Amino acid sequence: MRTALPEPSARALSFAQRAQATAELAHNMLAPAEPGEISAESSACESYRQSSYWALCAILSKSEPELSPGDSEHIWDSLDEALLLQAASSAERVAGLRSALRSGSFVYFAELPAAEQAGLLAELKKLAQALLKKLAERSVALDAVYLQRAWRLAFLGLVALCLAMSPAIVKKALEAHSELGAGKPWRTSSKLEGGGCTSPAQQCPENTGFFFHTTEEANPWIEFDLGSAQKVSKVVVDNRTDCCADRATPLVIETSTDQKHWRKVARHDGDFTSWEAPITPVQARYVRLRLLRQNYLHLAGVHIY
Repeated sequence: MRTALPEPSARALSFAQRAQATAELAHNMLAPAEPGEISAESSACESYRQSSYWALCAILSKSEPELSPGDSEHIWDSLDEALLLQAASSAERVAGLRSALRSGSFVYFAELPAAEQAGLLAELKKLAQALLKKLAERSVALDAVYLQRAWRLAFLGLVALCLAMSPAIVKKALEAHSELGAGKPWRTSSKLEGGGCTSPAQQCPENTGFFFHTTEEANPWIEFDLGSAQKVSKVVVDNRTDCCADRATPLVIETSTDQKHWRKVARHDGDFTSWEAPITPVQARYVRLRLLRQNYLHLAGVHIY
């Protein structure tokens, strides 16, 4: 059957490569998450949607050599209704799946409730797999060429996807998998009434430039509990920017495994807006930032990696 089918054009092959690479990317995004990591389901939804789109382009290009990949209405119109029905979890879900295919984006999927995200993810994955199977049956899917280029294409696909995201989302996506302190509880040596968040939050309506604020005291501190011993290799400290940034120095970072014996791993002298403190990797459950003088201590963010 394979030899009876015409050889795919270079254009069809390119579309098929994109379809396979984005499907692989979505699959890799869904690797089991470590405790405290941010879910990648919304990004995987968009990657499976794009995989379906490029697969349709590859299928259409056989009969339409001059197909424009930017003609999204025409491309989505070509989708076989039977495939939609097969991918949807029920007949009532077909309309919602169709709408998600035409209107989807990273933001669109990220804003959906978690249950709706999970349902669409299963349907979009099933549709992408069905279209890739159809490509293979039509001898358009990649063989040896794809095997040689898969990792390079997946990397290029990831770069392209990142470029399509806003800078804030890119930063979160790249750092979320290694941030140990996200969502972890913290406590301070004292608390000044009238501002700051409640542990473990660092972002809250009460954050007007700082997420905690101690009283004026000798050597005030904030301490994070990572829950278990982790390998800590970097801490990024965002200083308060609306005022009083000079209060945060000299500042030291200390680690401990038992909350009794502390080891100083970094120190900063002088004013700063954001301090990225590289640390010789150390096993620690507790991470403490301590001011080495009498004053208030207040920071806008602390990120532990």
